[in-house]
Amino acid sequence: MGLSACGPAIPTPASDMATGQAVLDLGMQIVQLREENAMLQAQIDSLRGVMAYQDTVVRQLAAAAGLPTRPPAPPFP
Repeated sequence: MGLSACGPAIPTPASDMATGQAVLDLGMQIVQLREENAMLQAQIDSLRGVMAYQDTVVRQLAAAAGLPTRPPAPPFP
């Protein structure tokens, strides 16, 4: 058994650098996904608030006009 048998098992600095860069890139992508998820969740929460407000206004107008309304839908999870 010569040195050639051990050669492929020893990582090269270039492959270490490539692997490190890939891990850093993956970490940055995860951070971006988390930020995007937080932004989308904030938009969903805002839309739920607007929907609740509009539902209240519609119910008040229906009550003022003497129209029957359905009971409110259960809240979203």
